[in-house]
Amino acid sequence: MITPSPYHNKALKTKAFVLGCDPTAFDKDRNRIEFEYVFGIYKDKRYFAGINTNLIELGLSRESVYVQNLVTDYQEKETAKNDKWPAIARQYISERKAEFDNIDPSNKIPVFLTSDLLYKVLLNEGETLLSPADLYNSETAFFIPAEKNKLSRPLIPLYRHSAYSLKKQVKFVDRVINYFKF
Repeated sequence: MITPSPYHNKALKTKAFVLGCDPTAFDKDRNRIEFEYVFGIYKDKRYFAGINTNLIELGLSRESVYVQNLVTDYQEKETAKNDKWPAIARQYISERKAEFDNIDPSNKIPVFLTSDLLYKVLLNEGETLLSPADLYNSETAFFIPAEKNKLSRPLIPLYRHSAYSLKKQVKFVDRVINYFKF
């Protein structure tokens, strides 16, 4: 079993990180699908297509981002069906933080979160947990500041669910672009 490699274009400057949950996926016969790169980039477009479309709405592309999963190992269950996932994910936070800090010691490059589950495990204890609708619709709370999360860098929701397609979130897109100036 291989652990999927992170995806990044070493020749270009990283403008943002894209963080997935874990690589776990199964085919219709319940056989685990194994990826060479996170989200099956290069091989299976269905896992990254929605994310890529959202990146394009922000003026970015997969070539300008560093893509990684919080949990890099395959799990026995898909994330949404895995009750143990939050506890497992917490064990990987320091590893991801070190990885991202190595690429960007200034902690200025933001992290796009592809799932609300990531937001829930990365938010610091005692901070107010906002709903996806609140994050996408707020004039001021559209990202989670570095001091409020365990990765110590800005976190931005970029959820994979079609309800959060950035084609439908024009004001959110404008706020993100104007603030982060990609």
